[in-house]
Amino acid sequence: MPTVQRRIPKECFPAFLGRYTVKSGDNLYKLSQLFRVRMEALAVNNPHIDNPNIIFPGDVLCVPGLIPYPCIIELTPKVDLPFGTGAIVYINFAPRGGQSISFLATLPLPSYLGNYDIYVGKIYIPTVGEFRSQLFPTPEDPPTWSGRIELPTAASITPNSRVTIGPINSKMGISGGIAFEGIINSSSC
Repeated sequence: MPTVQRRIPKECFPAFLGRYTVKSGDNLYKLSQLFRVRMEALAVNNPHIDNPNIIFPGDVLCVPGLIPYPCIIELTPKVDLPFGTGAIVYINFAPRGGQSISFLATLPLPSYLGNYDIYVGKIYIPTVGEFRSQLFPTPEDPPTWSGRIELPTAASITPNSRVTIGPINSKMGISGGIAFEGIINSSSC
C-alpha cells in the first residue's frame, strides 16, 4: 500500500493562529465543529490541501482563532506574596474539542492571605461570562497549585479576556482578593 506524504503548510495566515495535525477518522466537517469555525474557512485558508474533501492522518491544518494556540501568559501578582511565587496560564485546544485554560501557580497556602482554604482560577470572557475551576496543590512547601477550565463549545476566548487566581473560603463561600491576574491578547501570547 503506498504511503501518503504529509501535507504541511509553509506558514499560517495571520488570522490563523493554531495548527492541527489530522488524525485517523477526521474530516473537515468534524474539525469545523470541533474548532467552531466554518468549514469553508478551513478549506479556503489551507491551500496546501488540494481537495478539502480528502484529508489524511498527518496532514497539518491552519486553524482560525482570535488568540494564538498554544499560548502561555505569565500572570502579574496583585498582592504582596512571598519570594518564589509565580503563576502562568496555558491556553490550548481542549482534549475533547474547544478551548482550555490550564493554571499553574507556586503560592503559599491560601490561609496566608486570610481566612481562606482553597484557590480558584477564573477566566472572564467579555460578552460571554465567567468560568472557574478549583486549583489543587502538590505536596511541596510551598505547593504548586494547578487546575484546568474546559470551555463549553458555545464559548470562545476573545481578546481582552481576563484570567485570575484568588483565594476562597469554601465553607463560607467568601472570595478573597485577586492574587494573580492577566489579560489575554494576541500580543501577550
